[in-house]
Order: sequence, then structure tokens, then C-alpha cells
Amino acid sequence: MAGQHRGFFHVLSRGLYFVILVGGAVVMLIPFVWTVSTSLKPLSLSLAFPPVWWPHPFEWGNFSAVFQEVPLAHWFLNSTIVAGAVTVGNLILDSLAGYALARIDFKGRTFLYIGTLAMMMVPFQAVMLPVYLLLRQLGLLNTYWGMILPTLVSSMGIFLMRQAFLNLPQELDDAATMDGCGRLRMFWQISLPQVTPTMLTLALITFVGSWNNFLLPLLVANLPHLWTLQLGIVEFQSQYATQWPLLMACSVLITIPVAVLFLIFQRWFVRGIVMSGIK
Repeated sequence: MAGQHRGFFHVLSRGLYFVILVGGAVVMLIPFVWTVSTSLKPLSLSLAFPPVWWPHPFEWGNFSAVFQEVPLAHWFLNSTIVAGAVTVGNLILDSLAGYALARIDFKGRTFLYIGTLAMMMVPFQAVMLPVYLLLRQLGLLNTYWGMILPTLVSSMGIFLMRQAFLNLPQELDDAATMDGCGRLRMFWQISLPQVTPTMLTLALITFVGSWNNFLLPLLVANLPHLWTLQLGIVEFQSQYATQWPLLMACSVLITIPVAVLFLIFQRWFVRGIVMSGIK
């Protein structure tokens, strides 16, 4: 009898867990479904009340109209340049810093690690004024470099890579040292290939963060030809009216590259988080 009760409560808890997960997924999907639905509506239907979730017929012309209304392709190029450069820079610099903090014993290492953790708790809004003044002094306002350099290194990326390198056995370094392998070669040929999933995780997180970054480009890029997608999307909003179907069509187009990247690297993303030891 006790075993039957335990089996019943086990099935009940599993079922409740499943219901909660499905409910959370539905709640998360509602804004995306509404975005896609609105992108396929004419302007009059987008303002209808009660809201129409399933437009008929679909207004596929909204997606082509976006490219006619604004230089969306150029904004895509700007976002790709900035996000790509930031991602490559973080992969190189964060992995080097993480390797040094994890595998090299030097004076002040603990202090640097604590400083890295402290920087993870400081939001960009707290330092954006000094960053702006520094970029102005360097003459980097209204340049690609002005949008790239402030995020070229990430404290979160350094922490992620350090955790991944800490999980590697020390015997790898000892064997490489006995074979006469230098520190840089040890990093490049032995340690780095072992943390490939974490590197891919860092690349995905960094690319998505830079792709969706709004505040830094807003601070740096005042010229329309330097706008990224997140700045350009504001072009669909005005003081008196908003072109909601075009705005949502642009949002869908912006989301597609990120969704594709996540679907491609999903397996490595999960493995990278597991390897880093982050709960």
C-alpha cells in the first residue's frame, strides 16, 4: 500500500512539474506569437479591438515594405560588423584572461579574480558616462570602433572561461611542460580544444548580447549610416503614430538570425554551461 502511495505521488509530482513547464513555455511564447501575428496584419487590423490573433488574409507585403521604408539591409550589415567583431574579440581576450586566472600561478591572481567578479555586478548604466567621455577624448564617437571597444572584453566571459579551464586535469599541463611545450602553445594546442563547447557558448552569448545592444550604439552612433538594427527599429515610431505591422515585421527579421544560431549551437551551448560548472 505504501508503495502504491509513493507511486501515485511520484506520478502526480511529475505531472504537476510537466504542467508548470508547459504553462511557462506558453507564457513565454505569447509575445512572440503576437509579434508574428501583427507582422502579417494590415495597419487597420493591427489596431482592432478585441485583438485579432489570426489575420486573414496574411499581409506578406509588410516584410518587403520594411526594406522599402528604411535601409534595413545596411542596418543588418552594421549589426553584423559590430556583433561579429565583439564576438571574436571576446573569444580571444576572455579565453586568454580565463586561462591565466585558472592555470597560471602569479602574484595578485586572486585580487584580479575578485575584481572580475565585482565587475559582473556593475551595470553598464553605472559607467556609461565615463565610457562616453573616454570615447569622446579618443575621437571614437560615430565610429564602429566606438561601438566595439567598450564591449571587447567581458567579465562574464572571463569567468566562464576560467571555470572551464579549471575543470581540465593538471596532468595535461605537466605532460606538456615535460615535452618542452611553451605556455602559449600549451594554451592554443592543448587547453583550448578541450573547452570548445564553452567557447561556442561564449560566442553565442556574446553575439546575442551585442546584436540586441541598444544603449551603447545609442550613446555612440548619432549618424544614421552607423545605426544598428536596434537603433533603426525606432525609425518606425513617431510622435503621433506607430506603424505596428512594419515594426513587428522588422522585429521578426531581427530575431531570425539569433534563433537560427541558437538552434544550430543548442547542443554545444548546454554542454558548455555544464563544463563551466555554472548552476
